[in-house]
Amino acid sequence: MEKFLERFDRLLTFWCVLLTGAMTIAVITLVFSRYVLEITFIWAEESISVLFYATTYFGAALGVRCDEHIRIDYFTSKMPPSLERPVKVLQIVVVILLQVFLLRMGINWIAKVGGTLTPGLRIPVKFLYVMFPVNAVIVTFYESVRLVSLFRGKKLPACTGTAENEIQPV
Repeated sequence: MEKFLERFDRLLTFWCVLLTGAMTIAVITLVFSRYVLEITFIWAEESISVLFYATTYFGAALGVRCDEHIRIDYFTSKMPPSLERPVKVLQIVVVILLQVFLLRMGINWIAKVGGTLTPGLRIPVKFLYVMFPVNAVIVTFYESVRLVSLFRGKKLPACTGTAENEIQPV
C-alpha cells in the first residue's frame, strides 16, 4: 500500500504542477495578447478560471494528504494524551462522512446541470464540475488511509512528491 500511496502522491503532485504551469502560461499569454496585441479572447479567460478551480480542488486533496488542511488544534492540544486517538478518529470519520455527502451532492448536481454549455469554451459544464466529486473521492481515500494507519498504530507514511519533501537540507 505504501508504494501505491507514494506513486499516487507523485502523480497528484505532478498533475498539480502541470495545472499550475498551464495556468501561468495562459495568464502570461492572455496579458500579452490583451495589452500588446489588444485582443481579448473570452474562452482564454474562462480556461484560466477552469485551471484555477482545478489547482484548487486537486491542491486541496494534496493538502489533506500532507495533513496541511485546516484543522483547529487548540482544544485537542489541551486534551489529555489518552483522548488524542479517539478525537483523531472522530475527526477523520467526520471528514469522510462529509466527503461522502459531498460526493453524492456533486453527482446529483452534475446530473441536473451538467448539460449546460460554458459561455466561452462551449463545452458541457459536467466536464468541469466532475472535479468536485473527484476531489471528494481523493480526500476520502487519503483520510481512509490515515484512519487505517491510526488503527494499526502505525505512523502514516511521509507525504511524498511535494516540493517540501524533495528539497534536501545543505
